[in-house]
Amino acid sequence: MNTELLQRLGAAVAPSGAEHDVAALIGEEIAPLCDSISYDKLGNLIAVISPKRGEPRSRIMLTAHMDEVGFLVKSIENDGRVRISLLGDISTDTLTGRRVVFDSGAVGVVVTKPIHLMSGRERETTADRDGLYIELGNTSREETEDIVSLGDYGTFEPKFTRLRGGYVAGKALGGRACVTLLIDMIRTIREKGYDETMSDELYFVFTVKREIARTYYGADAAAFALMPDRAIVLDAAPSADFQGVPRERRGAHAGGGIQIAPADMKTIYDRSMFADAVECCEKYGIPYQYPPTADGPATEAQTIHKIGAGIPTLFLGLATRNLRSGAEIINERDADAIGDLLLHLVKKERNGYQQCLFN
Repeated sequence: MNTELLQRLGAAVAPSGAEHDVAALIGEEIAPLCDSISYDKLGNLIAVISPKRGEPRSRIMLTAHMDEVGFLVKSIENDGRVRISLLGDISTDTLTGRRVVFDSGAVGVVVTKPIHLMSGRERETTADRDGLYIELGNTSREETEDIVSLGDYGTFEPKFTRLRGGYVAGKALGGRACVTLLIDMIRTIREKGYDETMSDELYFVFTVKREIARTYYGADAAAFALMPDRAIVLDAAPSADFQGVPRERRGAHAGGGIQIAPADMKTIYDRSMFADAVECCEKYGIPYQYPPTADGPATEAQTIHKIGAGIPTLFLGLATRNLRSGAEIINERDADAIGDLLLHLVKKERNGYQQCLFN
């Protein structure tokens, strides 16, 4: 995985509904490499690579969301403080004391009631969302309105950190790593000439608004417009692989390879695609893992697989610790494993040894 690109993508301020900055970065990377790129009415970025020889046998949609959790300015107090509404499933415990950045470039700190003023019950519960505000250092509404406006978006301040053992930490890394993998795949297909022998038309869809209320309507609209024959969804897979956490609640194991899910709480994934992915991992020595339970969180697949007459769908998960926080943690080896599997699933070797696995 191109970690330099991941760092740049992770630094973009792009919460749900304000994905334009990260979309622009993605477009700059892939425009010279694709047969076409376009935006739909919701803002999804769709890139196409077609086979160089012959008519496409089928259409495959590969998707990763480019938005992230964040907040929206809902009011500005007379003393200059900013009140916010959260976008996405963010624990307020991960926000308190965090540095945040607005799409205007302003930087602030999320603050709540001081702990020494909290009641015993307040100390034992998660901070109230309505009690959060952002401190900018201003003392009046007028000062704040010079740099922040109602409706402005914001998110955690970017801070990309390399850890030991191939781990990296930063905001939005789970989703943006999946975006990076699709960009890497586009580049590899072109540079290695896989488009000369592949038999499927590939639609790379970078979706919007995934984090808002878990409705996934960005992916829904894209799948409806494209009506692919098959879809592959890349996304973060929650990881709480710590001692003391029951096995069925640990989620994906960071460093354990791709999570290939047969089912989750909203989707039973296509059995043929699931079996092909597992077979491919076994054949090429790609590390993979199953989720510890079928009661895992839903993905964009829950809406994609129901579009039209139905779209067979596969989910490939990237184990992500501290999900939806300012310091998500992933392992580069897990990301590389996903990249390897994707290429094996869509390419057709010149010597005829490997056909596309999705027959």
